[in-house]
Amino acid sequence: MANGKIKVSLVSGSDRTSTVPEALALISDQVQIPDLPVLIKPNFVSTLNQLSATPVDAVRSTLTFLKDKGVNEFTIAAGPAIGTAADGFDNYGYRPLVDEFDITWLDLNTDETVKIASFDDKLNAQYLNMSRTMSESYVVSVTRTKTHNDVVVTLGLKNILVGTLAGRSEKQKIHQGSKAINLTLAKMAQHVAPDLTVLDGTEGMQGNGPVSGDPIDSRITLASAHSIAADVIGLQAMGYRLDQVGYLRYAMELRRLTLEDIEVVGERVEDVKINFRPHDNIASQLTWPIDGDWRPVFDAVGD
Repeated sequence: MANGKIKVSLVSGSDRTSTVPEALALISDQVQIPDLPVLIKPNFVSTLNQLSATPVDAVRSTLTFLKDKGVNEFTIAAGPAIGTAADGFDNYGYRPLVDEFDITWLDLNTDETVKIASFDDKLNAQYLNMSRTMSESYVVSVTRTKTHNDVVVTLGLKNILVGTLAGRSEKQKIHQGSKAINLTLAKMAQHVAPDLTVLDGTEGMQGNGPVSGDPIDSRITLASAHSIAADVIGLQAMGYRLDQVGYLRYAMELRRLTLEDIEVVGERVEDVKINFRPHDNIASQLTWPIDGDWRPVFDAVGD
């Protein structure tokens, strides 16, 4: 990495067919693809609302970038909370991608699973079933920038973590209150996280996301080959502070990542920042910090 820094690209523009390739080009030198299956994970929290989902053009540009780097086969995987993966691939215009790329479709809700530890509402252990395929792949998260009803924002990391849970009942199990869900997401991120993230905020979702929010003409696109760095910069470009987003604060500390480790290339955050209106229940979301040192609580549950 140049100067030992992790690059996060930040591009401004209203046409994702140009901003996504530009964002990826700016961090291309840090994208190293190992000999693993390549899995692309768009966000289909609902298969009935395009604003809640990843636009297909963002995925097409990401596939083109990876193909130019020598990747010839792809899995596109989704695990919707509302609808089926097949519905999303149909409704959002993903099927024609097979005319340009060698694609296998995967429904993460029906994949083979591995068990991972998480937190219940008393901050004791409970166990979740996570996609085996995702845990064994080079994972690419391509998602729209959105506000969230439990953890303030949903970006590249959370797209992977919730999507990897096999089925709606597993997804519901992480919702155990603000303290628990933030610890759970940080715990899960030790097992699976994006190897490459593309955040498409050309048009974001603000307000009551991740499904029922409103569009915002935010015109931001970010990319990084680090598991959480794009999210760390992305939440700031959405007008939020790091101390508001618990799971990313935990993930940063677990990775010993600081803002000084990140080099933003392209635009400056302060020049393109736009304030996303938070969810109506933002006050309860901000109760995530636990009393005292969080590490003993975190370490007491699972690996």
